[in-house]
Amino acid sequence: MGQVDGKALAAVAAGSVFTYAGIKGYSIPKAIQNIVQGQPPGQQTQAYPITGGAPQGGSDGGSAPGGVGSAGNPAGGSAAANQALGKRLAAAYGWDTGAQWNSLNNIVMSESGWNARAANPTSDARGIAQKITGWGPDYQEGNAAQQIHWLLTYIRGRYGDPVAAWQFHLIHGWY
Repeated sequence: MGQVDGKALAAVAAGSVFTYAGIKGYSIPKAIQNIVQGQPPGQQTQAYPITGGAPQGGSDGGSAPGGVGSAGNPAGGSAAANQALGKRLAAAYGWDTGAQWNSLNNIVMSESGWNARAANPTSDARGIAQKITGWGPDYQEGNAAQQIHWLLTYIRGRYGDPVAAWQFHLIHGWY
């Protein structure tokens, strides 16, 4: 029986982790970190503490870019509600399924966990997209619809699509 090449075995293991994380919609860097720490790959925790408390409900009265209005509690609901809103808004870009959605979701899960009031304690980055600048004061005040619209526009302008943005994020730890 032949010898098993360690590099080939490591490549197969890494590919398996990437495939599993992608299928499950998990953050790949977090899945790898969890495995190294002896945790299940799907256990998602924040890379840094999120401050700002629970997102508050409400409506932006239709002021969000893209005419989102009050659909889906755009001022910032639960993380699950914000994620559902994100998927609806991503549909306009064709990014609500498959690799595009998984990549977009991985970026947001690693940045804010879909918390519209997330605050990075080491910088001025805020909200779902964890951006320092946005489209006015609503960005830092928990307006989920505006933050998601900003995120989608930013990704399209800088990377073309979420898959390219996620690949950049995997290499650099930011996007």
